[in-house]
Amino acid sequence: MALINKLIFFLVYFGYGQILPILGENHLAPPHYKVVNISSLLPKPYCQKSTSGPAIGSQKLKIVSRHGPCFPNAKTPSSDSEQLMNWDEVRVRSINKKPKKTPSFLSNYDYGGYTVKIGLGTPRQNFFLMFDTGSPATWVRCKSCTKGCKSNNHLYDPLVSSTHTNNKSGCNGSFSVSYRDHSSVKGIWGCDTLTGDDRDIGQIQNFRFVCGQNLKGDFDEMDGILGLGKGDSSVTSQIPSMQMFSYFIPITSSRMGNLYFGNEAMDRSNDCSITQFTALVDGQRKDCYYVDLIGISVAGNKLDVSSRMLASGETIIDSGTVITQLPEEVYSALRDAFRQSMLAYTLLEKADKLMDTCYRVKKPFIIPEIKFHFGKENTIDVSLSESGTLWTPTESIMCLAFTSAKDNLSIIGSVQQRGMNVIYDLKQKRIGFGTNCPTY
Repeated sequence: MALINKLIFFLVYFGYGQILPILGENHLAPPHYKVVNISSLLPKPYCQKSTSGPAIGSQKLKIVSRHGPCFPNAKTPSSDSEQLMNWDEVRVRSINKKPKKTPSFLSNYDYGGYTVKIGLGTPRQNFFLMFDTGSPATWVRCKSCTKGCKSNNHLYDPLVSSTHTNNKSGCNGSFSVSYRDHSSVKGIWGCDTLTGDDRDIGQIQNFRFVCGQNLKGDFDEMDGILGLGKGDSSVTSQIPSMQMFSYFIPITSSRMGNLYFGNEAMDRSNDCSITQFTALVDGQRKDCYYVDLIGISVAGNKLDVSSRMLASGETIIDSGTVITQLPEEVYSALRDAFRQSMLAYTLLEKADKLMDTCYRVKKPFIIPEIKFHFGKENTIDVSLSESGTLWTPTESIMCLAFTSAKDNLSIIGSVQQRGMNVIYDLKQKRIGFGTNCPTY
């Protein structure tokens, strides 16, 4: 065994990265390593619509990136991850005097702004909303908007909807949310009929949401947010079938994912070769989903950090955050272990403004496998996909897609969830991670 370990180190350190292009991308990597072709991580200039996979059911929404070719009139993304920095501070500070919330990312690049198409009102008015498990309320830009709305935005008009109401309990009152980058949304509560993409989820009567009237800051021209967090105003509280939901975030912005509700969410676990569940745990913020992250492994070796470091800061899993954030001590250990496993490649200086571990690579190349370990009892080990590990700012540069948190909190973002089927079973208070899933 010692001889094998030395051979693996020799290949990785002295020449595996050099001889791999000769051997070809199908050559097997050493144990706990993965062979990657950078082209598989980059989006295509056209929408890669699925020709296989499960048929559209009655409880499904399609997921598309706000900046990918599957999105109507998509905005050309920037490769500068400074756009992520601008949104690093964006997470709800307070909603109607509720507890403070944590920072989040939205992205102006390939890895963010995952949206679903929904309809509001009768007749139906269409909106692409970012689905966000860290937001407890749904809001859309409104026709009565006086600040922060443009003529090309999709604006909800309650006056043309025969099913809109704001004169019953829960369907009126003011709303205000502030973000840590000093942006904000103000508006009024209302209720109307909600329908899904192509009406696949049927009609939800008297759905409670916010009509955004005053927006301050850069919201990337998005129509609004579909709030899948916890709380009385969340989609999960208003729609009974949403006590169980799952999503598959596509591996690139040129592919589509799925958001399933009800029994179909659990059925999707059969699509992946491995599905493991761990408990959802309580945390400081009552509208977020917490998991018990007890450790991280790189190349088969567990990071030498105290499990108390992870437990003391708590760990949120969030579809609205893009890049995973870890406490400084944990991130430093992860970064150093990743760099140690990438000694065959040249570490670039200041290649990216957000991520500090980047390499210029030729295809194919190898990376160490990263695993998350969840649960003190019945521990599960969840391996990240290649697209869940790397950020690709250019066609020849890849970066480790993690960053350090400004506080002691860990947030598992959407990049690390790419290629997984993530199942929220709220009745059983558990969350599942399906890996080795087909790409739809």
